[in-house]
Amino acid sequence: MKQRAVSHIGVIGAGMAGLVASMQLARLGHSVQLIERAKYPGGAAGYYVREGVEYPTGATISFGMEPGGPLRALLEDVGVHLPSLAMEHSVDVVLMDRVVHVYSDRVRWMEELRRAFPERAVEVVEFWKRLERTARAVYLVSKSYASLPIRTATDLGRLPRTVLNHPRLFLSSVPEMRLTVEAMLKKYQLNDYAPFCRFLNAQLLDAAQVDISHAAWLPSAVALDIYRYGTHVVAGGFTAIAQSLLQQARALGVQVWMSHTVVGADYDSAAKKWRLLSNRRMQLEVDAVINATGRAIPTAHADHATANHFDSAVEALQARSVESRWGAVRLDALVSSQWLRSLDLPVDASVYPFAFQLATDEEVGTLLEDPNGAVYVTIHPRKECQLEVLEGREAVMPCRPEDGQVVTVSVHTPAMGWISLDKDTYQLKKARVAQVLMNRVEKLLPGFAANTRVCRVGTPLTYQRYLNKAEVGGQPLTVTASLVKPRGARTERSQWYVAGDTVFPGPGTLSSAMSGLYAARAIDRRAGRTVPLL
Repeated sequence: MKQRAVSHIGVIGAGMAGLVASMQLARLGHSVQLIERAKYPGGAAGYYVREGVEYPTGATISFGMEPGGPLRALLEDVGVHLPSLAMEHSVDVVLMDRVVHVYSDRVRWMEELRRAFPERAVEVVEFWKRLERTARAVYLVSKSYASLPIRTATDLGRLPRTVLNHPRLFLSSVPEMRLTVEAMLKKYQLNDYAPFCRFLNAQLLDAAQVDISHAAWLPSAVALDIYRYGTHVVAGGFTAIAQSLLQQARALGVQVWMSHTVVGADYDSAAKKWRLLSNRRMQLEVDAVINATGRAIPTAHADHATANHFDSAVEALQARSVESRWGAVRLDALVSSQWLRSLDLPVDASVYPFAFQLATDEEVGTLLEDPNGAVYVTIHPRKECQLEVLEGREAVMPCRPEDGQVVTVSVHTPAMGWISLDKDTYQLKKARVAQVLMNRVEKLLPGFAANTRVCRVGTPLTYQRYLNKAEVGGQPLTVTASLVKPRGARTERSQWYVAGDTVFPGPGTLSSAMSGLYAARAIDRRAGRTVPLL
């Protein structure tokens, strides 16, 4: 039966997924309404402004932005061209007894593995060579824009051509489909090598939302090796990306409604229309909806028993998670630029962002219920300094004492451990966690507390208030969620689709952007056809 024509589309959520989906559909001639709860675009990878200072809420390093990278191709396909700076050294993983410098150059990275893990250097290097091969296959799949589960020929994207071009590479990866990272470590007798496992866990809790015991080998391989495909930073970070996408969306004809929360939806089966209602009493009537918020939306559908949570794909994914759904505690600090310049940092922090992953000690791990994770400390550069470097102008004047830069500190924590607290207990826990995190960063960056002028503390309740969801970080990269039972963009409801990091396995801007493309393609199979071959 021929699919009903879809002309008017409502997209809920102006994060990366919602923005990409909106633009892909608008440029194909659809009338698109984009509704966003917050004042600013970007979603979990967005930003907020206080007293004239922009505080990023997501990552600052872009993956997939290398020449020929899938994120750059997606952005340029919709008319967003952003210059970027390549980084060779962007992250240090700080373990209890050693520091691992994460490099982009493959030769230098192999040398670092030998230096950082001398006790089992031979096994570690051989393991990583296997990981590199697997990562290459998975990254090629990403570049083919194939979307799981495969339900139509359109979902294959350009995968058949990719497989034909690299048959041996893909055949060697097939037996690995149901393996976890831990299972592969056992093959190299590394599962009992605590320092290396701790390093992998620190990386995976951020990139995969699970540790080595649950992380699927195939997607985790590319998550761990993504740095070697190019680490890039856009001037202004993801704030600039989100702003540029929103501007281009409007230029393509997308009608944008900021500071509107969709509080209800009703499907008229006779008219075959969805009616969306916002908290400001705005009503929209559309043929199809993409929910890119990661949360369920109440409905007054007559079939209440099955429709009350009609986008149950999100909830089903949550129910399948093997770990508690992760929330985050974050400190957003404004610190002295002069103090940062006095530190012995690996990069010029006024131009390049730099991150430290501090393996949680017993105190932090117990308090936050995340013994295998890490405290993430990110030093954000000054936008004007980045622009000067990109534009080839003279270097910025030395920072004055009154100049400030943003440093963010974040750590995973089970969201339910905060939502259920009474007010007094919540405030006590919030203050305790903030102090413990300050102390942890002080050990890494002496003078942090004394040079912090402003410090804002956020918890899962803060995320719930501003993003309407307490969880962060995306769908865990387990074997089930990634490969065996991936949900995809389609739902059981007529013309209702889902997108975002709670749908597409894996956190990050690249995953969210790709899920936006896949949701748009589920509505109109022409979406993404003009993305360059990679």
